[in-house]
Amino acid sequence: MNPNFKARTGSINTITKVELTDEHTKLFVHVVFRPHWWISADSTTYLEDVASGKRYQATRVEGLKFGERFYMPDSGETDMVYTFPPLPDSVKAVNWIAPTSPEDHTYGIDLTKDGDGKQHSAKLENWIAQYSQQATQSDDEENTDFFTTDTVYITGVLDNYDPVLGFETGIIYIRDMLENKDRPEVVKIHPDGRLEGKFLLKHPLQANMIIGDNHVLGNLYFEPGKTLALYLDFEDFLARSRARDLNYPLKHTLYGGELGEVNRQLAEAPAFPLDYAALQTMTDSLSPMQIREKYDQATAELENKLATYMDNNRISPKVRHILQIQAKVSGALGLLDYAMSYGFEQRRDTTKTELPMAFYSFLRQLPLDDETILAVKDGNTFINRFSFMGWLYQQASQRITAWQEAHQQKAEPTPERQVEEMLLLDKARTEVMMDYLGTTDMPFLWQLVLCNSVCNTLQPQSANVAGERDTAEVQLATALKDSVSAWMTYPVLKETIGQAYHQYTEQQAYELPPGKGTDIFRRIIAPYKGKILLIDFWATSCGPCRSAIEGHADLRAKYRGHKDVQIIFITSESESPEQTYNAYVEKHLQGEAVYRIPTSDYLYLRELFSFNAIPRYVLIGRDGKVLSDDYRNMYSAHALEKDLKALGVALPEPVADDAEGT
Repeated sequence: MNPNFKARTGSINTITKVELTDEHTKLFVHVVFRPHWWISADSTTYLEDVASGKRYQATRVEGLKFGERFYMPDSGETDMVYTFPPLPDSVKAVNWIAPTSPEDHTYGIDLTKDGDGKQHSAKLENWIAQYSQQATQSDDEENTDFFTTDTVYITGVLDNYDPVLGFETGIIYIRDMLENKDRPEVVKIHPDGRLEGKFLLKHPLQANMIIGDNHVLGNLYFEPGKTLALYLDFEDFLARSRARDLNYPLKHTLYGGELGEVNRQLAEAPAFPLDYAALQTMTDSLSPMQIREKYDQATAELENKLATYMDNNRISPKVRHILQIQAKVSGALGLLDYAMSYGFEQRRDTTKTELPMAFYSFLRQLPLDDETILAVKDGNTFINRFSFMGWLYQQASQRITAWQEAHQQKAEPTPERQVEEMLLLDKARTEVMMDYLGTTDMPFLWQLVLCNSVCNTLQPQSANVAGERDTAEVQLATALKDSVSAWMTYPVLKETIGQAYHQYTEQQAYELPPGKGTDIFRRIIAPYKGKILLIDFWATSCGPCRSAIEGHADLRAKYRGHKDVQIIFITSESESPEQTYNAYVEKHLQGEAVYRIPTSDYLYLRELFSFNAIPRYVLIGRDGKVLSDDYRNMYSAHALEKDLKALGVALPEPVADDAEGT
C-alpha cells in the first residue's frame, strides 16, 4: 500500500509502501537529497499510534546503518526500509517520528486503504474559483498618492498544512522606512489552512513572510488599502528545504486579489544575475574598479532582460516602473555591500588603500528623488547601506574638525547651540553628499536618511518612565525638530518628524491593545500583578542575549524576590530548543521567572511590541500599562535604579558594576 498522510515536516524521506504482517511492520522509504550530502538513520525512530499514543520502536533498517553517515549517490536518490514490531489490528493511523531530525516527522499515515501518498485536497480548486478573477483595474495604474495610511489584508490558503505541524502563524517582516522601526505582523493560519492577516501600511513596499520553521516566501508586494490572496503549498516549502536552496522555485504559488497580478508579474521577472556568493568569489581576484565594472555589466544585462520580459508580456505601468528602479537598486546594493566589506578588511589590513571616489559614481545615476525606491525588492537594505557609507562619514568628520576648530570659543549653551552641535554630523554628511551628487537640491532619499536620524535620536530617549519631561529636554527636542524639519521639502517626512516629536514629549505609558498578543502577555504577567515588570525577550541561540544575562547576575540578584519589581524572561520553543534551554536555565537563570512559550505565541508578542531582533527589553508599570516597549536601561544598574526610584520603588543596596548589556 502507498499510504495517504495528513502532513509532514520534510520531504527528504517519502513513504512509498507500508507492509503489515503478523511478524513486523515495514516502512519502505524513498530518499531524495542533494548528491554527495550525507543522511543517517536513527535507532530512536518510532511509529506512534495516533489514537492511543503508544510507540513502536524501530528494530532495524535496510539500505543504511543506524548512526552511520550515508553519502547520497550522484543521482541524489536512494531507498531504505525501516522495520518495526507488528501493529495491532486496532491501529488505523500512525505518526512516523525521528526524534533527532525535525525534517523526519510524517503525521497521520493512513493504514486502512491504499492511496497516492498524500491526502486529496480541493483547496486549490476552491482558491481558483474564489480569487483568480478578483484582480482589479487598479493593478494597471501607477500610484497617484504614494504615501497614504490604510489597512492591508492577507487572505488565501496554505495547502497540505495541519495543526499537528506545531505552528499556527506566519509573520511578515514589515519595516517602517519613514521612522526606521520594525513592524512585524502576524498572519493567522487556521486549522483548515486558511490565511488571515491585516496591518496598517503607510506606503507600498515589498516584504518577506516566514511560515513555520523559517520557510520564506520572499518579496511580497503590498499597498495600503488593498488585499493580497495567496495559494501556498506547504510541500513546495519542504521541497525548497530539501534542495537547500533559498531560490528553489515554489512552483505552485498563486497570487490573487487586488494585488495578485502585480505580485505575479514581479515574481516572474528576471532576477539580478550576481548574488552575494558571486561577490565573495570576485572579491578575492578583482580590483575595486573591476568589481564596479562587473556590477555595471550585470545591471545592464538585467535591464536588457527586463526590457524583453516587459515587451513580451502585458506588464502593467506600475510594475514596469518598479522593475526599472529595482534593477538600478540591485546593482547599487551589491556595490555598497562590497564597499562595506572592503571597509572592514581595510581596518584589519592597513596596507589596503581607500576605495577611489570614482567607485561611487553610480550614486549619480540612481533615482534618489523617486519615492518608488521604497517599494522595490531589498529597498530597506539599500537605504541602510546608503545611510552608512563609510566614505561619507570620513569626509564629514574632516569638516566637523574644521568647524570645531573655528568655534573653540565658549558660547551660551542654548538649545539652538546644542542642536547645532548635535546636527554637526548630519549637516556635514549632507554637504559632502550634495557636493558629490553635484546638486543643491536635497533628493528625497537623503531627506529620508535625515528623517530617520532625528527619529532615532528622539526614540531612545522616549522611555521617560515617570512620564515627565524636563523643560530643557523639551526645548532641545523642539529645536531639533524645527531645525531638521526646515531641511525637509516632502510633507510626509515633516509629518513623520512631528509624530516622533509628539511621542517624545507626550506621556509614554499606554494600554495594550485588544488582541491575541495582549491575551498571551497578560496570562504570563498575571502572577505579578501590581509590580513593576522588566521583560527580557531572549533565546539560547542569541549570543548578545546570553552575554547580557550572564554579565548581570549580580544585578538580577538585587531584585530577586523584591516586593515591587519582577524580572521576567520570555523565549520561544523554536529559538530555545528544550534540552539546551533546560541546561541554560539550570546554570544561569535558577530562581528567575522564565517562560518558554510556543513559537506562534511568541510571534504574537513580537507583533505586540514591534520587534524583530533580540534581546528586546520592555518595561511594564504597576497598572499593566507599557512604560517602554524598547527599554534601554534594563542592564544599566544606576540608570535602572534611577528609573525605578522615579516610579516609587524602594531600592536595594547600590550595585557596583554599571556595565551596559549588549
